[in-house]
Amino acid sequence: MFFSIIVPVFNRPDEVAELLDSISKSTFKEPFEVVIIEDGSTLTCKEIVSKFEGILQISYYFKNNSGPGNSRNYGMSRAKGNYFVIFDSDCIIPADYLSNLRSQLQLNYVDCFGGPDKALNSFSKTQKAINFAMTSFLTTGGIRGGSEKLSKFQPRSFNMGISKQAFIDAQGFGLIHPGEDPDLSIRLWKMGYETKLFTDCFVYHKRRIDWSKFSLQVSKFGKARPILNHWYPEYSKFTYWFPSVFIVGLFISVFLLFFLIDWPLKIYFIYFVLVFVASTIVNKSSIIGMYSIKAVFTQFFGYGIGFLESFYKISILNQKPQIAFPELFFKKQKKAQIIGLTGGIGSGKTTVAMMFKDFGIPVYISDNEAKIVMATPEILTKIVAVFGNEVLGNDLLLKRDALASIVFNDSNKLKQLNAIVHPEVKKHFELWVEDHNEYPFVIKETAILFESGSDKMCDKIISVTAPLAVRIKRVMDRDKSTEEKVLQRITAQIDDDERIKRSDFVINNSTFIETRTKVETIIRKLGIV
Repeated sequence: MFFSIIVPVFNRPDEVAELLDSISKSTFKEPFEVVIIEDGSTLTCKEIVSKFEGILQISYYFKNNSGPGNSRNYGMSRAKGNYFVIFDSDCIIPADYLSNLRSQLQLNYVDCFGGPDKALNSFSKTQKAINFAMTSFLTTGGIRGGSEKLSKFQPRSFNMGISKQAFIDAQGFGLIHPGEDPDLSIRLWKMGYETKLFTDCFVYHKRRIDWSKFSLQVSKFGKARPILNHWYPEYSKFTYWFPSVFIVGLFISVFLLFFLIDWPLKIYFIYFVLVFVASTIVNKSSIIGMYSIKAVFTQFFGYGIGFLESFYKISILNQKPQIAFPELFFKKQKKAQIIGLTGGIGSGKTTVAMMFKDFGIPVYISDNEAKIVMATPEILTKIVAVFGNEVLGNDLLLKRDALASIVFNDSNKLKQLNAIVHPEVKKHFELWVEDHNEYPFVIKETAILFESGSDKMCDKIISVTAPLAVRIKRVMDRDKSTEEKVLQRITAQIDDDERIKRSDFVINNSTFIETRTKVETIIRKLGIV
């Protein structure tokens, strides 16, 4: 099992330094990787990450801001592991975390797990008080992360893990935040996956460092829960109402004082005394005990009022969640238009592709990228398993000529190769498009656009043609081949008439000047499409 640690980060380089330092002290002896996803930060952690490149197997990606859920998806799509471990940037990881995780998974494998959190002695008094409020058995924290009594545990994304297969099947996190983690858990349940709490796999979680941020955070938690109840009513529980009932009861208790009825308020007084005593004992500080009273009240008030507001708008007024609470949803990133560029052998489509590139348009040359994909250890292993060691050189690299001689003389072997390579190239291209979403459109150059079905993912298609005699001469000069062999290859492809019929633009690539003029014309037209 190969672990990939996934960490989204937004403007928190100092936290990342502490997190990576703690991971670097791991006692886990097997290889693992760390993937840092910078979510459009103005204060990046790239310099921090570079300091750990010789210590950890680490990758750094910068992307446009789209929220923590989408950033985790981005990281998991690029990770090399088959089991993803997700941390928030404000966590510090115990040295034995990964060793404990491996033991837990070997003992009782599950495709999605969650772990609890604790406070370090170095945390501030406010952080320790907030941690108590979020984790104590006296608050909703006991249900969230410190108990195994729940039949279905909902992992939280500051400390959770998910198998690669479960991630693929569920298509990762949604765009709601907060609430993306229980949303993912429920979708996994509905697909037949199980989730579990691993109590030994805890992290030290800093959480919010001041009261205003904490108040805003718990308010959003409260607003998110009725939305999840609305989406998944079968998983709604009365316990989600506890903070709202608590706060409403407190207001009623204060109101009853005007009628000289004080026993309800005394119950609340006793409760907060218990909070003070429990926190004082746990944290060995009466000051933190006092702070914990404020933290618990802030938690119940923010969550409870947020929950009531959300319940009213979603369940009573029947407002759409995205309209009622736009601050809880990240917009989907605008996707670049995909322009397919194809043409028969010798038509000059690669030359045309480079013309588009000269205008600053990203170009994906499928043949070149397929060679990169086929050279990866995972794909190379699959190819060797099907075609034998004869396609592997002494340098353990793929012998492309040997592979070509096999597949081009056996249509079944060619289908087997395509079945291995094409899905991976497709995935590779999709990730490449995500990395270029800031562009209005990108070019995908491939000779088999229609044959492979890639035309279905294209917004527009350009076909490159050239006179047959010109094409033959180009290929003969390029490949030092005979006219007969070139004609055989041309005949094996679909003809130009079929390509033209299925294309939006056609470029007759006879002369350089005419071709470049046509490219400029198409760019202007694409700019207003």
